[in-house]
Amino acid sequence: MRENTGGSISEAALLAIGGRYDYLLHQLWEHENKTNPPGAVGTSLALENIIEHSSAEIKPFRNEAGTSVLVCSRGGGGLLVERMELAAELWEENIKAEIVPVPDPSLTEQYEYANEHDIKCLVILTDASVSQSDSVKVRHIELKKEKVVDREKLIKFLLEAMATQFRNPSIWSN
Repeated sequence: MRENTGGSISEAALLAIGGRYDYLLHQLWEHENKTNPPGAVGTSLALENIIEHSSAEIKPFRNEAGTSVLVCSRGGGGLLVERMELAAELWEENIKAEIVPVPDPSLTEQYEYANEHDIKCLVILTDASVSQSDSVKVRHIELKKEKVVDREKLIKFLLEAMATQFRNPSIWSN
């Protein structure tokens, strides 16, 4: 492995070595055997060097390419069908979305799931919002912002919000 570390100075690291050992086997082969020794190759890996050189390139996992939204529910028996339908709608618009794979998760379980999977945006359905107002609550955990959004405007809102990584203050105002 060869890498440049600024300018013309280059640093080489030995990561592995190996070769053929046919001659050595031929020397050690007992002469009583009428057959020739088999061919042999060997390799030695410098794991410490490999780890040392690769750890500089390993960055902590961020969810930029992963899930953008967690579709949650509050009350209403988990609203599993509604959560799945909304997630499917988001997928159709190329918005990466997940649901907690439990029929009736508590809000705490859903927050923990979002935290464990590095999901910052929640779309929260409630029994009342589904049956009466046809709206959802969009909450960004990291920014501590939330907004009630009409269901038919949700896709547009999320696409605009994700374009600015939810940091445009005007998207959160009514």
